[in-house]
Amino acid sequence: GGVESLRAIPWTFAWAQTRMHLSAWLGVGAGLSSGTEEDKRVLREMYEEWPWFREIISLISMLVSKTDFSITKNYDELLVDPSLMSLGDEVRNKLVETRQAVIDVSGTQDIGGPHIQLMRASSTIRNPYVDSINVVQAELLRVLRSMPEDDSPDLTPELQKVKNTRIDALLLSIKGIAQGMKNSG
Repeated sequence: GGVESLRAIPWTFAWAQTRMHLSAWLGVGAGLSSGTEEDKRVLREMYEEWPWFREIISLISMLVSKTDFSITKNYDELLVDPSLMSLGDEVRNKLVETRQAVIDVSGTQDIGGPHIQLMRASSTIRNPYVDSINVVQAELLRVLRSMPEDDSPDLTPELQKVKNTRIDALLLSIKGIAQGMKNSG
């Protein structure tokens, strides 16, 4: 089916795999940055005085800090129809807007929030491995998309074996990225 058949968990999981985390932050930047100077003052006051609002901003900050433009752009370049490439740029621009809005509301210059030092240390160790898995995953997806469908007469037994091996590798990449990112979305 089309987009109407999507469900929340696989949708969120897919965006986490591509390191965009779209479902966690899309619309937040527009919501936090629209309005008057008085609105901005109220948002800042809410951040200072309302623990639940501060926690929401902190969680969005953490997820935004886990995004990676180079990884998401690689998925776009390998898997997205060229006529739709501008959509990826638009989404990344909205991410920049969201980062700025979170910084403005929180009054900090560090998007990672209060746990940034721990996240940086963890990312320094983890990212070289997870980044490589992301690159392999995007390539596997590209190659699998080019292979014949399972019911195609072009899918010979030898090619089916190759396809199955690539599907197994794709499943391992999904598990590796979820483990490496310490969340699944």
